[in-house]
Amino acid sequence: MSDPNTPDDLQRLLFQAYDLPYGDAKDALLEQVLRHAEAGGHTQLAFHMRMAMVDAYGHGMSPAKLFVPFARCLAEYDRDPGAHESWVAPSLRWKFKTAVGAMTKFPEVPMDRALAALDQMERRYRVEGQSLNAVYGRRHRVAVHIGDLEAAERWYERWCTTPRDENSDCEGCDPTNRVAWLGSQGRDLEAVELAAPVLAGELGCSEQPQLILTELLLPYLRTGQLDEARSAHRRAYRLLRTKPQDLAAIADHLEFCALSGNQVRGLELLDRHFSWLDRAPSPKDALAFLTAAALLLRTLVDAGNGDAVLRRPAAADRPAAESTARALRVELTDEALAIAARFDQRNGTGHQTASVHRKLASEPIVDYLPLSAAAAHRVPVARGPAVAAAELPPLTTIELIERAEQAYTRHALAELRTLAQRLADETEPADPSPAGRRASVLAGAALQTTDHDHAESLLRRAAESFAVSGEEDRRQSDLGRLGLLLSRHGDVAEALGLLRKSASHLANAPEPHTRAAATLRLTGGMFALFDRGELSGDDAAELPALLDRAAADATAVGDDVLLGDVARHRMYLHQNNTELADAAAAGQEAVAAYRRAGQAWRVADAAQYLSGILFDAGDSGAALETIDEAVRLVDADLPDSLRLVVHARRGALLIHLGRHEEAVSELSTAVTIGIAAGSSQVPYAQWDLALAYRAVGQLLDAADQAEEAIAGLERAGACEQARSCRFLLAGLHRDLDEEEPALTVLDEIIDFDRATGDLGGESYALVETADLLDALDRDAEAAERYALAAEVAERFGDPVRVAYCRYSAALSLHWTGDSAAAVTAVTAADEAIAKLAAAHPDTELLTWHTARHNHNAARILRRAQLPAEALPRADAAAAGFRAIGADDQATRADYERAVLLIELKRLVEAEKILTEAVAALADGHAAEPMLSELLADTRAQLT
Repeated sequence: MSDPNTPDDLQRLLFQAYDLPYGDAKDALLEQVLRHAEAGGHTQLAFHMRMAMVDAYGHGMSPAKLFVPFARCLAEYDRDPGAHESWVAPSLRWKFKTAVGAMTKFPEVPMDRALAALDQMERRYRVEGQSLNAVYGRRHRVAVHIGDLEAAERWYERWCTTPRDENSDCEGCDPTNRVAWLGSQGRDLEAVELAAPVLAGELGCSEQPQLILTELLLPYLRTGQLDEARSAHRRAYRLLRTKPQDLAAIADHLEFCALSGNQVRGLELLDRHFSWLDRAPSPKDALAFLTAAALLLRTLVDAGNGDAVLRRPAAADRPAAESTARALRVELTDEALAIAARFDQRNGTGHQTASVHRKLASEPIVDYLPLSAAAAHRVPVARGPAVAAAELPPLTTIELIERAEQAYTRHALAELRTLAQRLADETEPADPSPAGRRASVLAGAALQTTDHDHAESLLRRAAESFAVSGEEDRRQSDLGRLGLLLSRHGDVAEALGLLRKSASHLANAPEPHTRAAATLRLTGGMFALFDRGELSGDDAAELPALLDRAAADATAVGDDVLLGDVARHRMYLHQNNTELADAAAAGQEAVAAYRRAGQAWRVADAAQYLSGILFDAGDSGAALETIDEAVRLVDADLPDSLRLVVHARRGALLIHLGRHEEAVSELSTAVTIGIAAGSSQVPYAQWDLALAYRAVGQLLDAADQAEEAIAGLERAGACEQARSCRFLLAGLHRDLDEEEPALTVLDEIIDFDRATGDLGGESYALVETADLLDALDRDAEAAERYALAAEVAERFGDPVRVAYCRYSAALSLHWTGDSAAAVTAVTAADEAIAKLAAAHPDTELLTWHTARHNHNAARILRRAQLPAEALPRADAAAAGFRAIGADDQATRADYERAVLLIELKRLVEAEKILTEAVAALADGHAAEPMLSELLADTRAQLT
């Protein structure tokens, strides 16, 4: 609607504004509607807009703007109280609290004006016969602000002892303000005790429990309740982090991080919210943030990290700038003290400046408090290297090279790493042959890490040296190793070319071991290319013959490692061909061969892969037994990539088996190893860890891991997987009562599906969003989402979802009060049900959706004062629900039928339906009181 100016249009926009969260969008819509209301001369509607603005500004980003509409509303009401509805007087009393509280946030507001407003508030409450509980609460707040602590304590006592009434802050916010006072006075045990019953109850306020938990952060720390402190930080911050209007509360979390040894976490928060400072809702909020940030940086400097470089974002005329923690601390301290001085000048005290200095001098309460289970998790201690580099006897460079080559041949990885460490410190030999050998063994050590670029460089250097020395077999061997590396992490064409050329050249080598190793490098590279989707069908067809050739050479030399390698590659081949039984047999053969060779890490590697095959084949017991063997063999001597995958695979299997607590331990170990190693597999382990945490009820840990998994998947370009993980995160947000973040995540899914053309996914996510909006009673938004979901589902060709969305959109419009739009939407839903009937005739699915639609339509038509049209809908709904055994839904439809019959003056029929419905109910059924009451009323009318 380009120029909304009728009262109905404006009223609908006002309802939409009510549904929006506090912030710029809500403010802008209210301001737009007010302009139209004033232009159209709609005086009463303009009054309602200004009343809404006071709350929107007060709880949003512009509290400075609330004073004008509040004053206008107050003056209009006082001129003629009788001209206003009964709800206006209590609403104005409530808004007095908002206005007085806002006056303490702006040094530009004279103190005498704030005190006068308090007096006016008290007079109004007395005249209107209200309790002074809320007045005393605001007097206490003003006294605290100016530093009159004796008066603050007096007002606190009167506030606590005066009876609450409808003007008092909610059951969560009132104790929050009291906890803040008790905590500021060091009365921590009282603060915690006061908050306990509040946190144990149901908090329906949009500002809770995050604000009361925030006020408890330091009391929990100071009383040694560290688990509670950790949980309070995590729970509260998750709800605050998307609300710039809560900048002062974010400041409390910065202070908590500074005083609990969590400077790294604090810097993350500072970086994330620094830009909020430049559009702080008020100078008081900015003062809180600046002071806490300066404290955080002071603790960083105290820890010897004053030279750390931090970035402050650009704002207005100030460009983005980098500075040391030490310099930024001074900058933020000066800004905080400047604001405090403005308040003190206004207040005629030095309290705010003294408070800044006192906070900046705060000392840590605990040395370090791990903030998550993952942060507290420790990887089991392992054996470590067999010998330290410093403990090696004096050896020449050639002796080191020879010993390293022997370790590489024997697959003694810990010894190889130790020798490589010493060799790396040795000067490269001038002779190309030992130079090539040195680079080759250093590459062998580098290949056990994730430093692929370094390994590639060393292999190329080795090949160049052997070319100079004329050692073609060595050169081709290392080029084959390079090809294997590139097949996993580099250029596909170069990888396959190097592998083929190496295998072809070494096929003529006299030693069967050399021939087998070259062939296995080729097949290994081909499997890697297959995993990357880069192997052609012709290349894949060669694999069986290549493995037969490698098997013959391995058998000739009798090397169990080579025999194990052949069997392992056969396992890959059979799995790729979905020949799971053959793949499992080959895997078991590989594990047995590696056991005979005493190669623990190869046993572990083959066993973890075999475990996955056994699981895919449906043998979970054997899969667990196999992965258990791999776990027993894994220690710090083995490559990080293998350690990660073994623990991650066991964790995933334990999730499947319902052993979630064990899964948490395994997956936490995998994540810890992977993060330290910089592995690209970490996000997948984090995803599984989130699932395990959710299953054991550690929802905060689950959400943290899911968020990190999504970020990691997106960095790796795994966008489809990130999308799937977002569904998990959205569910976790809902589990944690974080509805706004849940909506944000669902919107991200919708954007992704829209960009990729996934109509089915987009329509599903739109429905999820609409259902959530419906649950939040944001009915106008829900109606829009249902309608959009129906359009997308129609393009996708899903008549079931189209029908569901059409009748759900109609009901959402009904709840907005727009009966005309709801009735029109019923017609669209009728058409959708007809298309569903054509696609799925004579099915229970059709009956269910038709009954739901008819029930909705009956309610919509009744409100539209069309009872004669509504009654057949209600009858059809009841019959449909009963036909499929949905008795509870049928009972609700019976209630609707009875109400409609009563409206149509057909009381006998209504009494019969209600009597039968009550008789059919089980004892204690939730619907019994409602039906019985209506039945009694009906019988009374009949008599």
